Amino acid sequence: MMVSRYLLLLAFGVITAVPAYAIDREQGLERVREQLTQSCAEGEMASCLGVETSRCGRLAEEVVQACAEHFYPAEQEHMTAFGDCIGRQTRQRTGVSEAELQSCQTHAEGAAHSPSSPEEAMRGLEDAQAVMAQDAEATQDKVTLPLYPNHELTAHHQDMSRMPGLDDEPLGDEAVPVVMMTTSDAVEDVAAFYQDRLDGFTLYRAAEDDVTFAKGMPEDITPSDFRRWMKALALHEHVAIYRLSGQTHIEVGYRPE
Repeated sequence: MMVSRYLLLLAFGVITAVPAYAIDREQGLERVREQLTQSCAEGEMASCLGVETSRCGRLAEEVVQACAEHFYPAEQEHMTAFGDCIGRQTRQRTGVSEAELQSCQTHAEGAAHSPSSPEEAMRGLEDAQAVMAQDAEATQDKVTLPLYPNHELTAHHQDMSRMPGLDDEPLGDEAVPVVMMTTSDAVEDVAAFYQDRLDGFTLYRAAEDDVTFAKGMPEDITPSDFRRWMKALALHEHVAIYRLSGQTHIEVGYRPE
């Protein structure tokens, strides 16, 4: 099973900039089970591990259940232990060595990303170049919400419509552009900055280091309702602030002029 894929997905958020802090534990663990099952069953991964494809679901269930105690997406130390546990439990249940597991992962990941033809490879390259060109054109002047002063810009996605959401479906034309930033300042300092500058936004606090300001969210949706919350958040102006890997991350979803 492809451990690295899930650490990227769950510890650092998907490409839609879903913050790790917002992942509900039970729903997150279910997501891991689903993705591990899919990865095991796809391509030659099951064969490489020496298991029947039909057993992939059961194997994923056993592995995740054994490692669930370490699953805390907003805490890097716990997620590192979770990833180590997933690898260890997979090896124990399949009888493969660590080197063999790494080889299986590398082979499966390479096969998953290999284009089926030169034409497909060229289209992929052109798509990537188009995205990079769009991001290169993006400037902070286009952002209509305040940007935290002491920040480092890490991404600016002006068109989120084709980005996959939690169900792997595109977010659609109503998704707001998103700026991603990091800072060494504390979550409370960043939250205080935005508290004074966001008019008409509601503050939602999931935990001490998890703060979100959002405007126009449906009244019956809160951060505890993970999937509905994240689907709705992508369509509304918001500022999400959370602590991860020793830095404060700031996600600003804005409406262009």
